[in-house]
Amino acid sequence: MFWDDIIEAGDPRWEESLRRCPRHDFYHLPDYVALEAERRSGQAKAYLCQQDGGLVLVPYIESPVPLVMQPGGEAPNDVLAPYGYCGPLLYSDGGERESAQFFSLALSRLAEHLRHRNICSMLLRLHPLFPLPTEAFRAQGRLVFHGETVWSDLRDTPEQIWSDTRGRYRSYIHALQRQGFRVELDPAGREMFTFIDLYYETMRRVHASPEYFFSMDYFRSLQRLLGPRFMLAHVRSPAGEIVSSSIFTVCQGVVQYYLSGNNIGEEGANALKLLLHEVRGWAQATGQEKFHFGGGVGARKDSLFQFKSGFSSRRAPFYTWRMVVDDENYSRLCRRWERLNRVDADPIDGYFPAYRKMIPPQERQTERRCA
Repeated sequence: MFWDDIIEAGDPRWEESLRRCPRHDFYHLPDYVALEAERRSGQAKAYLCQQDGGLVLVPYIESPVPLVMQPGGEAPNDVLAPYGYCGPLLYSDGGERESAQFFSLALSRLAEHLRHRNICSMLLRLHPLFPLPTEAFRAQGRLVFHGETVWSDLRDTPEQIWSDTRGRYRSYIHALQRQGFRVELDPAGREMFTFIDLYYETMRRVHASPEYFFSMDYFRSLQRLLGPRFMLAHVRSPAGEIVSSSIFTVCQGVVQYYLSGNNIGEEGANALKLLLHEVRGWAQATGQEKFHFGGGVGARKDSLFQFKSGFSSRRAPFYTWRMVVDDENYSRLCRRWERLNRVDADPIDGYFPAYRKMIPPQERQTERRCA
């Protein structure tokens, strides 16, 4: 029997589907998608498809096109990805071929649903650790490869994991341990405000874009909705000061290194190495299977990626899936964006959807002078 529909965060079928799906992450939880939807001024929804023994679940945010882009007429919506790796989930008790066929059918049906719901475009971020049949994505839209993420297999022995850690990191870790730096697990979030201060300080130091400055309410809501899946951890100096602090998540055997804040200078950076090493050891000791460090900003091979790659030689591909659902509306919005910014809109494999790209005023004026 085949059945599919668009459901909302309060629908019990969302949680039921996750219980049936042995491989999912906290990004797929309805409460997390709802938290992200509130931050993005949208609605938390998911496409659910069931057939015989299988299911496909695609969580997303449905958000109206910005007002500046829609001066008149009926306003279309976009399908946006929550922050992180909230890609489609596939569960099937059939063989590889049957699973791929079912997944392809589900994605084609998803496209039909979106066309009937006044959706202009769709962007989803695939989970690097949950590979899916790629041909189904290419048949319905554009699959864009961005780069690789770093992860450790916690089913390896502690000796294998340690030997796979960069030699210079091992020296820093040993040195900090000898000096009296210690790691402190804080699942109750007692030092949440200390973490937030360090996080904001770090984001300002690296000139992060505004979207990374999550509110204090966001952090508290995240902790509340994750419950036992939430872990805050810190490094204390010999003097008792917290010099590095990070949020980790634990879900279905996958530990995510989520957000981090560190003191300025080399002490904070090296303390983070100690923190990641010991939390990874804790994750292995508690029976988790994978530790995901993530990748660079935008999956680029930048300094953040180079830092993370010192912990493991294992890599996973990161893709986004894009679809122009309404070609006429998409073209109209891109033309309006170009008139407002006086630059060409990005192609589908660039910033997507192109009409949501924010250009700082100083860059816009530079572009105009060049033109």
